[in-house]
Amino acid sequence: MDINDLVTVYTLANPTKAEIIKNYLQSEGMHCFLEGINQAAEPGLIALEIKVQVPAADSDRARKLIESHEARHKAHG
Repeated sequence: MDINDLVTVYTLANPTKAEIIKNYLQSEGMHCFLEGINQAAEPGLIALEIKVQVPAADSDRARKLIESHEARHKAHG
């Protein structure tokens, strides 16, 4: 696997939450892509899985950031 190959680091069905995570990772200096976001946002369709993807070189850091972000959200939610 090349360090620039995309790796899925998180999956979810909520398009709004996916965008929040994407923006958070980008604010931390990572390139981030959402696979399946367009299908999940279509009205009337069954929610599909959205994959949060980053380059392989950033995958460990991205997972830790997402985990930290989720923990903070649960603590304040």
